[in-house]
Amino acid sequence: MTSLRGAVPFAGERYFRLSTNALVRYQDAAGETLLDAMAALEQSPGDTRRIRRMVWAALSHEGLTEEAAGDLMDEIGQTEAARLLGEAIRAAFPQAGAPGRMPEKPGNGAGRKKRIP
Repeated sequence: MTSLRGAVPFAGERYFRLSTNALVRYQDAAGETLLDAMAALEQSPGDTRRIRRMVWAALSHEGLTEEAAGDLMDEIGQTEAARLLGEAIRAAFPQAGAPGRMPEKPGNGAGRKKRIP
């Protein structure tokens, strides 16, 4: 079990984590931000290449290749991989509330409680 902020443990000592470095690795490899990928998946939820790359980014601290991330997805199952990825996204962007919504920027009211109608 890891005590790293935003880490989503599975299979003993392994974990999914979308750290700042993982987000940059994703953006360098994909040419899009993870938030852009999340929005694109709303339009095309079966985009396996994009999902595999997101899983790879969440596991990139292990030094896996994208192909190895795909093998891991096959091993644990698509449903479990999606669940772990979703938890890692929520841990990385807790202020976003819902997939596809941009996190608030400091100075625009972030941190203040908002009334929900």
